[in-house]
Amino acid sequence: MPTSLTRNRRAGAHPARRVHAALLIAGVLLGAPALGGSSGEWLASTDGPSPMVTSKSGVGTAQATASAKITSDSIKTLCAEEAGKGDPAKADAAIAACTKQLKPQLGKSYTVRADCTVGRLEPLDGKSYVLDGLWDNSDVGAGRTRWKGPDGVVGRDTASGGLALSQQWEVLCPGRVSASVLSKARTLSPPAGGGPSAPAATASVCGGDASCTEVGGFAMSVVEFRTSLQGAWKVLTTTLRFRNKLNRPLVLGYVLGSGGATDDRGNRYVVKDSDVRGIGLIAQRADDKFVVSPGQTADARFTLVWSGQAIFGNTFDLDLTVREIVPVGNGQTTLGPEYPLQVVGLVDGARSAGPGVAQASGAAPAGGSAPTPGPAPATTDTPAAPASAPPAQTGVASPFGIPAAAGGAHCAAGTSCHDAGSFSVTVSQTSAAVSGKNQVVRFALRVKNHTGQPLVLAYKAGTNAAVDEKGNSYAWGRPGTHDGSAAGIGVVDGARIEPQFQVAPNATRDAQMVLTRFEAGSKPAGKSFTLDTVLVELKALPNGQQWQKVREHAVHLPAAGAGVMPAVGQNPPGVTPAAAQNPPNDQVQKASDLLRGLLGGK
Repeated sequence: MPTSLTRNRRAGAHPARRVHAALLIAGVLLGAPALGGSSGEWLASTDGPSPMVTSKSGVGTAQATASAKITSDSIKTLCAEEAGKGDPAKADAAIAACTKQLKPQLGKSYTVRADCTVGRLEPLDGKSYVLDGLWDNSDVGAGRTRWKGPDGVVGRDTASGGLALSQQWEVLCPGRVSASVLSKARTLSPPAGGGPSAPAATASVCGGDASCTEVGGFAMSVVEFRTSLQGAWKVLTTTLRFRNKLNRPLVLGYVLGSGGATDDRGNRYVVKDSDVRGIGLIAQRADDKFVVSPGQTADARFTLVWSGQAIFGNTFDLDLTVREIVPVGNGQTTLGPEYPLQVVGLVDGARSAGPGVAQASGAAPAGGSAPTPGPAPATTDTPAAPASAPPAQTGVASPFGIPAAAGGAHCAAGTSCHDAGSFSVTVSQTSAAVSGKNQVVRFALRVKNHTGQPLVLAYKAGTNAAVDEKGNSYAWGRPGTHDGSAAGIGVVDGARIEPQFQVAPNATRDAQMVLTRFEAGSKPAGKSFTLDTVLVELKALPNGQQWQKVREHAVHLPAAGAGVMPAVGQNPPGVTPAAAQNPPNDQVQKASDLLRGLLGGK
């Protein structure tokens, strides 16, 4: 996880401080050389007073060094800012108490070093970091240097302190970072450890997979990456899987406006924030619905778009930022560190090595950070993939030469199946038809409850989307109209919750999704289809009359085999009518009759 820039403290030292707001505005963000009313240069600290620079040598070279010392001005500035947060009438007393408490740090010395020619930094915390690029303009610090340490990329939020690293770099290596330095930095790797205060690193779960990236607390892999054309728009759709490497639940949210992708021709695609599925958004408030249990996984879906007259590329670099949401009790939350994530070199049909981003075989958890290997409990999240996950499958030929579905512990090989841990969803049958100028495809879905407790699910209105092997897109309906694409399952639409889709323990139940390609005309229809949808897990309140949403599951059902779905009216391999099937809903039969009519009675 992004490194928290803290230093070892002597007994009796002041409690840990975040970068204080006055310094953040005056210097860390703006790069100002002076601290408070001092005329001297300083180094931004995230833990206590910021030391004043006493000497520098080799500035801008491979051996840039600066020495710094905690001065009375350092302490006064911090204490004044902290006192300003309280009662103004008690400010003088607070400053005096703070100054007395921090007095043992007076005169404490530090040395920071940098290799300005390749992008390596050894800042105040004594660890070593490598340059990871420049921050975009979606948040504070646009254009400032971004750093990666032993625990991954250091976020630019106040809690993480990434901009403090930027400020220290700018003291040692002033001026614009050249393309040559950025290029050399990409060849570097941060050291495995960074001194006595470095936290123990968790075991890697990506295993060198190019379609996977990770930080200390979790890993993110690309379940599937698709490209398509929709009128004048070039559309990218990706399902991302997050694995929790910690021994506690992890709550993440997507930072609104932070996502995008750049193709190999320099075109910039932006995330349609309104189409983000599965993961909550962080804007003025944080939606904490995306909870990943220890050692488990959860999926999120993102759609990115670009509209331009230029030639579009075929290879894409994806970047987005998620942030941890920390429960503080009484139903309240606060925002933790942010995590800038990037996966480069994606092509149409790219996917990572396995569905669960398998934990390194035999790797022991470090420092109590990762869960102990062993049987995963039944949860609403996807269980860990086997340690012998297949190799990465990237670079497949377009259009949509999709490799076999990755599946999971509850999915048979070669089937179009999504394993959500506590339940699985399998495409048992597909049907395609033409209705006037429109093309229609029906997905018959079978949901199996893998737990010993009843399971209640509902379809989230407006989330059904599909694409065929030719890149044609199919939708739940037209914007602004009622979503009637789901049959046999209840719908969650705003405050309306329909809980009728209840699956008994270890039983199955069927539903259908009918999607439409509008105004298709004479364009040839596809023969294999990939479905993305969102199912909402529901829980009854104690009164038994009301229901609440537990979490959303972004369900990704890729075309079975090498992009070929079972023929119309046939079951895929390994899928047979279920003996423990719950009684079907009448709507399922109606939808089936409708499709048979469109197909001429087939």
